[in-house]
Amino acid sequence: MSKHRGTAPSLASLLIRSVAFSVEKVRHARTHLTASATLGIGYVAQLAFQMGYFVLLTRMLGVERFGQFAAALAAIAMLAPLSGIGYAEVALLRVSSDRKTTGIWVANTMATTFAMGGVFAVLLALASAAIGTDRWLPWHLIFGLAISELVLVRCCLAIGRIHQARRDITRTAAINTLVAATKALVAFILFMAGYRSILLLVLFLNLGLSITLFLFLSSFARLVRISRVSWFELRENFRLSISFGLSVMCKVVYTDLDKLFLTRWSNAAIVGTYSAGYKILALSFMPMRAILEATFPRTVELADKDRSACVRFSGAVLLVNVVLGGLIALTLYVLAPYAIYLFGAEFEGSIAILRIGFLLPVIQAIHYTCGNFLTATGYQWIRTFLQIVVLVTYVIAGIVFIPLYSWYGAIWTSLACEALLAILFAIVCVYLSFSPDFLIRKEATKVNPEPETFSP
Repeated sequence: MSKHRGTAPSLASLLIRSVAFSVEKVRHARTHLTASATLGIGYVAQLAFQMGYFVLLTRMLGVERFGQFAAALAAIAMLAPLSGIGYAEVALLRVSSDRKTTGIWVANTMATTFAMGGVFAVLLALASAAIGTDRWLPWHLIFGLAISELVLVRCCLAIGRIHQARRDITRTAAINTLVAATKALVAFILFMAGYRSILLLVLFLNLGLSITLFLFLSSFARLVRISRVSWFELRENFRLSISFGLSVMCKVVYTDLDKLFLTRWSNAAIVGTYSAGYKILALSFMPMRAILEATFPRTVELADKDRSACVRFSGAVLLVNVVLGGLIALTLYVLAPYAIYLFGAEFEGSIAILRIGFLLPVIQAIHYTCGNFLTATGYQWIRTFLQIVVLVTYVIAGIVFIPLYSWYGAIWTSLACEALLAILFAIVCVYLSFSPDFLIRKEATKVNPEPETFSP
């Protein structure tokens, strides 16, 4: 009798634990699905506004002036990851680990972004004055555009990242959408008023984005007390921030350097046509980006608690992203001929760009998902190193092939380097996933430090 009495509670306990585990798994799945759906809806709206802004610019400026504008944006985009020296990404990790540090990291990210963004805006203006304006925008337009993108937009997005770390996905989605909506609204008003001036566009962009940033900061201040800048935290996390900044910059460089190479070795019309097609390819990644941003805090959490669970979770995210990327790639290929109805007959060459680069969403889904896994598990340095390797490869290939084959060489160079990055990341992730040492959580590989140290 005693044996049976001892067995019954054990079976009941096992059943209760199994049910509790199942309920917890369902709860987490629903949470990630809801977060991804919220960000997805936000990114759909953001995609609509960015596409509207982009189409209005092609109609306002024409193919040559749009080529000049796109080349300037490409140069600015390559410096954007360093405008906050990577501290926005550090804030995402630190606040995900300890929400009490939110106020400190809001102050830190705003200060570094304002300071470095302003410095880079001045440097770009000086470079523009030295280069001249044949294939480039005048220095004062470069300066104004750099202020809007490197300071105002980056500050807004940094606030969104901190909301994301606090699992406030709704606010993150709203911030991303409102930034894109502000740009689209400015372009729409000028287009409807019949103005085609880039100067007016830049002035109103800075005005609109300044108001938007002020509203975001005011809203955040009502939720959390914003602290003073912590020089101690900036110093302690400097190496990690540089690693993040270089990692993101490498990706941006081999996404946008092709436009600058084309500016050097072709004409503004070719740059405009190429940029129009490539912009659609870039925007098509937004649904997968929503999933990655919604699931990244959970990936960090699992990496710190259970590496095996982190591997399984990241594998599930990868599968979803690859399937979704495949559907988007098929859509891009089929609908490519209709691009001229958006941009105008001048941009007919964009069709070929879309047809050649249609697999880009699938390739990016692989290397971004694997990259998030490496970052979350404490291997950001590997991610950065491999991105630098691919960047060097890209620069060499671009110098060789773009002067010879123009936009055709540019799209194939970009596609090949993206694929190389995906292969390298995948190899490292598979190796780590089957490594016994990796699956055992070690203090040396922790991403999230104890709250009192904040040491990377």
